[in-house]
Amino acid sequence: MKIQITICGGGNAAHTLVGLLGNQNDVIVKVYAPLGDEADRWQNGIRLNGGITVLTPQGKKLGRPDLVSRNASKAVSGSELVILALPAFAHQAILEEIAPYLISGAWVGALPARGGFDLGARSALGHQVTQVSIFGFQTLPWACRIQQYGSEAIILGTKKQVDIAAWPAAQGPVIADRLQQLLSVRLDPVGSFLSLTLADTGQIIHPGIMYGLFHDWNGKPYPDKRPFYQGVDDTIAEVLQQMSDEVQGLRTVLGKSYPDLDLSAVRSLNDWLLRSYQGTIADSSTLQSRFATNQSYAGLTAPMKPMSGGFVPDFQARYLAEDVPFNLLVTRGIAGLADVPMPMVDRVVTWAQTQLGKEYLVDGKVEGTDLPATRAPQRFAITSLDRLFQEMEYLAADSAVST
Repeated sequence: MKIQITICGGGNAAHTLVGLLGNQNDVIVKVYAPLGDEADRWQNGIRLNGGITVLTPQGKKLGRPDLVSRNASKAVSGSELVILALPAFAHQAILEEIAPYLISGAWVGALPARGGFDLGARSALGHQVTQVSIFGFQTLPWACRIQQYGSEAIILGTKKQVDIAAWPAAQGPVIADRLQQLLSVRLDPVGSFLSLTLADTGQIIHPGIMYGLFHDWNGKPYPDKRPFYQGVDDTIAEVLQQMSDEVQGLRTVLGKSYPDLDLSAVRSLNDWLLRSYQGTIADSSTLQSRFATNQSYAGLTAPMKPMSGGFVPDFQARYLAEDVPFNLLVTRGIAGLADVPMPMVDRVVTWAQTQLGKEYLVDGKVEGTDLPATRAPQRFAITSLDRLFQEMEYLAADSAVST
């Protein structure tokens, strides 16, 4: 029996998903592309190429969607699985647009979810949230890039395993099993979306490396684009290590306060790298070498813009514009509820908000004027851990909440 899937988005992950899923005989793929001229560009490329070609290490795969539309009703109605392959800042608007057309029992999720996806999704879907299951991937299963819009994408590397969370939590193993079959990627269910939020290493890696590379930038252009992951030196590795340690410290405090809470998936950055990139890291002796010798990261450069004389940092790229308000600040907000200090995270967020022209942290508190454009718990008027845990059902119904 065929399954109907809607892919929302038009970027790297959306192209890869359409090519891989549209290649399968038992799958009907539709694309919801409401942003700008994306639908037209999809349609033009598909018409010329016959579908989306995905270049994988195992060879080429060609998948053709049954429909590409900027109309939510046409793209979403009847789909049992809806995947948001979108930047986190677009999640809420897209969820609000598709909510009226979701069928009862549908699975709705983000790939990747980023921090606090469950908070944002439950707010955006309103009463409809009780009719569906929500899921989210901790990270993209692949390092992938569009080669030609609407025509071709390439998979540069595939992670060995990816964590997935669901709400209700009992749906996690069921959703993971089906998506694992569809995507041929090992998916490991975790206990809750809280675990997924804290375990998201993108919140450490992307803002941390951006800070390390550019916090002392003098405003002059660089002659060439700087390597990103493989540009991690010992000093940047220390920033990343401290950020990782602070997240682990929060995990420890939460585990003591809520003994029934499963945070086993909240791994250190070192452990996550080895788990995700088994076989592609040549030298695993240090955190710095795990970045520098990771073949999946080879050749990837920092987000930079051309200008006269070379290249300058692009601080509006998603490594700050997405990973701070929809990742790192969510974790920082939870730490604020738990009274857990995060000095290195504060340093990175304070620097990042200056580059972004935003205000998220004020005097060490998550309460800036731009808080409404984030997914920090404080944005949803959650002011205590008890309320967060009760509203989001991070503990089993029969587990006592204690602080």
